[in-house]
Amino acid sequence: MNFLGMDFIISSIIWLILVFGFMFTFRKKIFSFYYKQNDMELFVNNLQKTLQKIYPKLKFDFSFLEKLENEPNPQAKQYALIDNIINQYTTKDLVIKSTPIVPTKELWSSYVLNSKPISKKLPEDWLKRKAIIFQRDDKSCQKCSKVIDIKNSDIYMIKSLNDSGQYYLENLTLLCLDCFKIENLKRDESKTIKYLDIKDELYSLVK
Repeated sequence: MNFLGMDFIISSIIWLILVFGFMFTFRKKIFSFYYKQNDMELFVNNLQKTLQKIYPKLKFDFSFLEKLENEPNPQAKQYALIDNIINQYTTKDLVIKSTPIVPTKELWSSYVLNSKPISKKLPEDWLKRKAIIFQRDDKSCQKCSKVIDIKNSDIYMIKSLNDSGQYYLENLTLLCLDCFKIENLKRDESKTIKYLDIKDELYSLVK
């Protein structure tokens, strides 16, 4: 009897191991609803943290999630939410910060001469102007407040050349590449935006 009892205990343990092993291996299929819901919650939380880190001064509306409740594909749901966030970003009516006046002592002898546009060509000291503006504007986009490096930034003319704008530092401001493209599109609707950095940044969160 003791032998049969031990045999029963051993076989029961083996069966329990097999059952739990099966459940662990196929847990996402067995509890698919729970995991889909939990995965989406984790994704939304990660997305919110990412947006807060990149665009600390922007607020995004996540109410679009309610329209995605019946979407069975988790990835399609995540991409749809990201596309809505990107649409919010591109349509935000943000005011570009005003630029401070640069002290005369920081200017150079050819500054005034090169500030006047000639055949719409960039002034010879353009890189110097960009470096000054990059530091003056705290290395951040003056529209969305995204912290950027000089390679991923562009200089935007507050008053365009077509509107008699000139290259004086007070008329130039630092924008991230995305905001620069969006603002240029507002001025010239014939232009198109092929891609935005925000799309790559947020799409990389989808797994």
